[in-house]
Amino acid sequence: MANTTSDKKDYSWVGSVTSLLAVTACYGTLATVALLSVIGISIEIDESLLVKLITGLLVLALGGMGYSYSIHRHPGPLLLSIASAALLLWVFYGSYSKPLELTGFIALIIASLWDFRAKKRACSRTCNG
Repeated sequence: MANTTSDKKDYSWVGSVTSLLAVTACYGTLATVALLSVIGISIEIDESLLVKLITGLLVLALGGMGYSYSIHRHPGPLLLSIASAALLLWVFYGSYSKPLELTGFIALIIASLWDFRAKKRACSRTCNG
């Protein structure tokens, strides 16, 4: 049974990291294309491919957040990540809105940071005493 706990700790980072990768995939790609345009290099990005990549990262992030929840048992980060993923999926596949997209990504970042802190607190309680 002790191995199960250490395995959970080994993979509990997946939710937070993939959430941040989703944000980076979206805005990092846009920033890179903009920077290349400034120096005279034009690149065309297939937006549908980018949306599919971000959707896949969101699914992984939700799975990772669910896994982290099994460690720290604090529902806040998981619920916030579900809400932000739902909002982002609505923006991508429903009605696009830049303010809603930004809100979704900001909420996803907050959920990742909250999840990290919840895991840290859970470990400090169980690891130290």
